Amino acid sequence: MDIIERGKKYAEGKALSALSSVIEQAYIDGYNDGLKHLEIEKLEAMKEGVEYVDLDLPSGTLWSSRYVNDSYLSQNRLPYKEALELSIPTKEQFEELRRECLASYIQENDFDGIQFLGKNGKSIVIQSVYISEIDFLQDDNLFRFWLKDVDGADQAYSAWADGIANDNKVMSSCKPLFIGLHLSIMLVK
Repeated sequence: MDIIERGKKYAEGKALSALSSVIEQAYIDGYNDGLKHLEIEKLEAMKEGVEYVDLDLPSGTLWSSRYVNDSYLSQNRLPYKEALELSIPTKEQFEELRRECLASYIQENDFDGIQFLGKNGKSIVIQSVYISEIDFLQDDNLFRFWLKDVDGADQAYSAWADGIANDNKVMSSCKPLFIGLHLSIMLVK
């Protein structure tokens, strides 16, 4: 075998290897693009059908009338990093909701929760939720949902209502929780 034949054989192997690498990378890129597309579709589907309510807040913030639901009308719960892809409220927006609206406990036939009544007479109702990882110690927790504020590397703030005071006022606050927990989602715009 002379040098020309050896060169052709060597080039054949290199060309095949290079072509294989290019095809492998194209497959990986296509797969990742498909996953991103599905994630975007999932987030957009969550926002579909969300009704926003104007509670006449000074900031002009509109709040979703209820938690974001999945296609089966049950609460859609997400870990913090996924919730950040949506328009979740900030700590400041939740503080404004607490400060500007009258919060009262309500109990219906199929759920209980907190109603926030705006000065214009419109309201939203945030249903009680049970989070098994943190609620096994208490039974008077009313709601929790993610806020767009972090507290360290592995904790983020959540809106939290954990009971009714003697004067029938809702005791709510912002508390940090582990970002891996799946909490309900309220949206703002």
